[in-house]
Amino acid sequence: MKLVIEREELLRALGHVTSVVERRTTIPILSNVLLKANNGALHLKATDLEREVIEQTAAEVSQPGAVTVPAHV
Repeated sequence: MKLVIEREELLRALGHVTSVVERRTTIPILSNVLLKANNGALHLKATDLEREVIEQTAAEVSQPGAVTVPAHV
């Protein structure tokens, strides 16, 4: 996955989706955010199994792909 995105747009989208992620969970993947880049957009998704938050923002995607990253560093 390779993309170019405005820093402010990424931070805004991450701030919204990470609001649903709990710091301590018994299911480790729920501490992550799914980032999926394709068709000129970056899709971000997070869940706590009761609520799901999805964001989409424009990005210059040169290589599509998907990855999960820790929501809180």
